[in-house]
Amino acid sequence: MEAPSVLVARQPICDRHRHSVGYELLFRAHDREHAMVVDDEQATAHVLVTSFADIGVRQLVGTRFAAINVSRRFLLEVDPLPFGPKNIVLELLEDQVVDTALLDRLYELRSAGYRFALDDYTWTPSSAPLLEIASLVKLDVLALGQRGTEAELSRLQDFGGKLVAEKVETEAEFERCLQLGFDLFQGYFFCRPELVAGRPLSTGSLHALHTAAQVASEEVGFEELERIVSRDPGLTVRLLRLLNSAAFSLNRKIGTVRDALIMLGERNVRQWTLLILLAGLPTHADELLPTALVRARLLEQLATQRGDDEPSGAFVVGLFSVVDALLGTPMDEVLIEVPLADEHTAALLRHEGPNGRALQAVIAHEQGDEWGSELDDDPISGFGATYLEAVRWATDALPDVPV
Repeated sequence: MEAPSVLVARQPICDRHRHSVGYELLFRAHDREHAMVVDDEQATAHVLVTSFADIGVRQLVGTRFAAINVSRRFLLEVDPLPFGPKNIVLELLEDQVVDTALLDRLYELRSAGYRFALDDYTWTPSSAPLLEIASLVKLDVLALGQRGTEAELSRLQDFGGKLVAEKVETEAEFERCLQLGFDLFQGYFFCRPELVAGRPLSTGSLHALHTAAQVASEEVGFEELERIVSRDPGLTVRLLRLLNSAAFSLNRKIGTVRDALIMLGERNVRQWTLLILLAGLPTHADELLPTALVRARLLEQLATQRGDDEPSGAFVVGLFSVVDALLGTPMDEVLIEVPLADEHTAALLRHEGPNGRALQAVIAHEQGDEWGSELDDDPISGFGATYLEAVRWATDALPDVPV
């Protein structure tokens, strides 16, 4: 039987202001029938190998912390740990046997600087001693429900660390968890803010979207692209500032949009201009832009792998996939104002076509879900490596994006 592909995803952990402060690294393995074939120790090993050896944790999470699931057996048998404590949170899986051996090991690691989170925590007499060691406690608010969540919080009143609400899927759930006093939040809520049908878009947002639609069009060539960007002084300054940043390591300074087009080509100028335009839209969630950029790069690479003649269109689909969340306006209403190509609109609204199916699979991967048949006709053997490359690329690029 063919060895399963290793897939690692990252899920943002946000603070009360919706700023991402860390990522939980998630492992999934699929065989050809997409069956899960992994246990706790295998999952931890694969995440560690991928994160620390293959790509590097710095390129996966930037300056934020990385939360990695660990089991009792892993903690007791792996000594020393294959990584230092900096920017690492060890997330102890639920239902682990809590005994003297485990507690002694946790105290030992804590004294060496490691931090711990308790995953899917529910209070029991045997789990109570873990609260003296943990820095974070994560509650699955979806599984617990409102009454169960409030009951657990009442038992955690004396806990001195941070409380994390997991499985926060909607704006309403986020607001409720805020009121309950949670410190951190994990879930898909930042990509699904409250969408208000009929909410008028601001003049500035409309202008940015119209410009983005023009830039995204494959019919716009060298001369027209130069004209579109150059007529907006603010956009021109931000683009040149970005292209002259350390991220591009150019041999000489770019002084004009024409210089940029000549040195970097239409594709690069088009893509970075689109990113800057979307970065300027109003939003309360700083994780949306990294999500958009990872999706854009990943969809473009998947399109290249399947032999798409215009992979840059996939980049546009990925980048625009968060525009509804950026603006708090339903996607169908946003796209009325943005005359994208018909195939891009179909991909964004209905997940139709190769890019639409790929986007659906990418979103499922972000959420830690299995995809169904979305990519059955497309090559997926390299999906995991392609995803990690997209994350690395986005992490390297974003610190220099002039928002």
